[in-house]
Amino acid sequence: MIDLHYWPTPNGHKITLLLEELVDAGHALEYAVKPVNIGAGDQFKPEYLAISPNNKMPAIVDHAPADGGAPVSVFESGAILQYLAEKTGLFLPEDLRGRTATLEWLYWQMGGLGPMTGQRGHFHVYAPEKIPYAMDRYDREVARLHGVLDKRLADNAFIAGDGYSIADMASYPWIDAYAGLPPDFDAFPNMKRWYDAIAARPATARAYAWGEKVNPDAGKPMSDEERKHLFGQGTQNR
Repeated sequence: MIDLHYWPTPNGHKITLLLEELVDAGHALEYAVKPVNIGAGDQFKPEYLAISPNNKMPAIVDHAPADGGAPVSVFESGAILQYLAEKTGLFLPEDLRGRTATLEWLYWQMGGLGPMTGQRGHFHVYAPEKIPYAMDRYDREVARLHGVLDKRLADNAFIAGDGYSIADMASYPWIDAYAGLPPDFDAFPNMKRWYDAIAARPATARAYAWGEKVNPDAGKPMSDEERKHLFGQGTQNR
């Protein structure tokens, strides 16, 4: 049994994408979704910090680890994807070159696409004041990263090659992450072809269905309390 501590954000979607793809691959892992309401401050609760010390979501607890020992907890979405792929032997190639390509693009997402897109979303959608320099800086950086991805996909069906992998599952949720901030698909047709192919997968629909189940209020304006928990609580307040 996998406990998935989840909220429907791009990083949360990564894990449901993999877990649902494992179902279709015939290697389903039984899992239970444990909502972490980041707008209510659940990520700062001591019991959650015990498994996710960086007070971020998602995290998992594997109650049946491969070594047969005590439950294993994993935080950071990229580490979770790699852990589950290695546990099942799926969506992470075993050959040297395929594995290397998958992991380097996974880390590209973790270090670049996700953080830069998140900052773009913050300054366009959530910041209390418009800061043109910040908005332009992250617009340009996200466009650059989309260009990197588009170039990669010109010669590859998926990010790491011919096969769908955890690199794709990590990147897909961050492409069109914010309402009102759509990607420029006209400028990046290879990325558009890839994005549409993933969107059409049955597992993708099931993965994203968790969002409405867990947070039916998604998309509504944030309260001041929610903003405090998401953007105003630092290490001194833990």
